[in-house]
Amino acid sequence: MQSYFGSPCPYCGKKFAEGDDIVVCPECGTPHHRDCYKEHSACANEAKHGENYEWKSAFASSIPHKHHEEKHTEEGETVFCKYCGSETPLGSMYCHKCGAPMNEEVPRREVHRFDSAEEFHRERFRIFTEAFGGGFEGVSPKEAALFVRSNIEYFLPRFAAFSKGAKFDTNFSAFIFSYFYLFYRKMYGLGFAVLIASLILSIPGMLLDLAAIQAQYVEMGMLSQVIWEIPHQETLAIYAIIANLLIWIMRIALMMFFNRLYYSKVISTIKNTRDSLLNESEKVISDFFRRKGGTEMALPIIIAVLTFSVSFVLAGAIVSSEFFIMPEITNFL
Repeated sequence: MQSYFGSPCPYCGKKFAEGDDIVVCPECGTPHHRDCYKEHSACANEAKHGENYEWKSAFASSIPHKHHEEKHTEEGETVFCKYCGSETPLGSMYCHKCGAPMNEEVPRREVHRFDSAEEFHRERFRIFTEAFGGGFEGVSPKEAALFVRSNIEYFLPRFAAFSKGAKFDTNFSAFIFSYFYLFYRKMYGLGFAVLIASLILSIPGMLLDLAAIQAQYVEMGMLSQVIWEIPHQETLAIYAIIANLLIWIMRIALMMFFNRLYYSKVISTIKNTRDSLLNESEKVISDFFRRKGGTEMALPIIIAVLTFSVSFVLAGAIVSSEFFIMPEITNFL
């Protein structure tokens, strides 16, 4: 087994010594102090895993594998120091390089090496959730993590802050993707409310856009006349400005309060369903939380497809109109 003692921990820089609690990455073999790994929740060399990276100790990197055995040279047999790895003539009481006793056994602590990546991720999950102690308003970190499922490294620290009195926190995904992100996080009630409000507020702008497109097609000679007359365009322009302002305010509110609302949903759902899951197995509980929590891609995709379909329907209505005077395009479509 490769020696970790004397090599530095990649996070804190302190050399591993007797009594250190060491965790080893199953993918690249990098050792860490358990406390360091617990703090960072990841292998220090995780970015190199795709490069077939393999950790080697400071001593092993400069010593061929055969040096772990006695070596015969012209000057006689030599052995290698168990502390620093340097070559020393057989029979010497002390290492010629570091001065360590050659006949003393190097104290070793049992190092746990994970058998699979799945076991490593389970341990990572355990360490990360244990870092939050008693949990959040009576909900354990493990329960919250099982419910959230994805991106727990982002949400659990914020849950801890909310449980201590924080009122809001920024979530830029909620700002950028609006109701799509709400559906993705299974906040269906709020998602449909924001969707309906967004559609209603978008009506003045869509009508103005439709009027502008028709006017442009008429100017380009693609329409002989306007198909749909849009009245009160000056008033609609004012409404559109106000509506766009309200949409921005709604997005900013989502950015500031989504995490808090999501935290409330997680805590209330777990508390309300805990009694019914009291005597169930861990698998049943995990499956239940997967259905209720986690993420969902299907509904956001469906909403996106329906949204874009409206544009194609309007385009098709213009092209199929009797006022459209470019039949070659009609035939092509």
